[in-house]
Amino acid sequence: MNIGQRIRELRVERGFSQDDLAIRANFSKSYIQKFEEGQREIKSSQMAQLAEAFGMDISEILKPINYTSNEFVIKSIEFREANKLEMDVDYFTKKILGLLYKKYSTYTKLEKIMNESIAFTNPLKNFDVISSNENVEQAAKILRKKWKFEDTPIYNLIIFLEDLGVKIFEVVEDEDFVGFSCWVKSTPIIVVNAKSTDVSRRRFTILHELAHLLLIFNENENKDKIERYCDQFAGAMLLPEEILKSYINSTVSITLEELKRIKSKYGISIQAILVRMVNVRLINWEKYKQWQDIYRSWTDKDIEYNGREKVSRFNYLLAKGLREGAITKDLASELSDIPMSKLSSSAINQEFLF
Repeated sequence: MNIGQRIRELRVERGFSQDDLAIRANFSKSYIQKFEEGQREIKSSQMAQLAEAFGMDISEILKPINYTSNEFVIKSIEFREANKLEMDVDYFTKKILGLLYKKYSTYTKLEKIMNESIAFTNPLKNFDVISSNENVEQAAKILRKKWKFEDTPIYNLIIFLEDLGVKIFEVVEDEDFVGFSCWVKSTPIIVVNAKSTDVSRRRFTILHELAHLLLIFNENENKDKIERYCDQFAGAMLLPEEILKSYINSTVSITLEELKRIKSKYGISIQAILVRMVNVRLINWEKYKQWQDIYRSWTDKDIEYNGREKVSRFNYLLAKGLREGAITKDLASELSDIPMSKLSSSAINQEFLF
């Protein structure tokens, strides 16, 4: 059952006509029709209006909906550690998948119209099952080589991944939500929180989720250990071992300026650099904790990474389609959910959020 079928089911159960539900939820009848037929995305705020009209919680609406059958294969959903246990993960997962279902369909429709579909190829598909830190380091090294990064910094990570066929979406959600990844058939999907404005953290999150998508783990592997492997992979992709060692001349002490220099060039947070030093055995966890305590007293002197990591490929295809006449303004409005009256180059340049 999809979300449109669920809305219709609840409406019929309560004896509402589409006009009745439209009045109760403060929508037009055409909105209700499009919701039920799956022709219009139901945003979080609109879902709240429908829930109130039905006299039930949003989670009750989403409960019987199945987005995880043969189409969506969930790999990871990540929350801030301190709040993980407070989240209704099943509800949140279905909510994200419900929103993603429409956006993914819209995105692929636009790609087909523009003849710009990309088939993603996993360069690590034949790599060993991950069972050690050494495996993780080797996987990252192979991937950097295949993607021709070698030992150079990775700039414009999102654009690079989008052009390889990884579909990346942003959601505006509570800040406790960090990242999400799944496969839709043969397409890798990564979802990040638009509220996270720390660019270095966003880059790390994307690569952490990429690890969930590309690496193979033992089915019985401890989940926390898998998370640590994915963290290590993200760190290794951003900051290769040889480069880190070329910057660090001493494992007895380190200055903030040294850490800031690495962060500004490689787009990795200072805390992640310290963890990276543990991963490559430059320091032990005891030394890490000591330096972490020192770093906490430096946070007001930290710097922002100046790179820009924004989702852009959908808007690029939309703007290109309009310019070349491949799509009409009506269709562009339908695909982007931007009203015709507001459809302009500036509106298209806004981020593709849901």
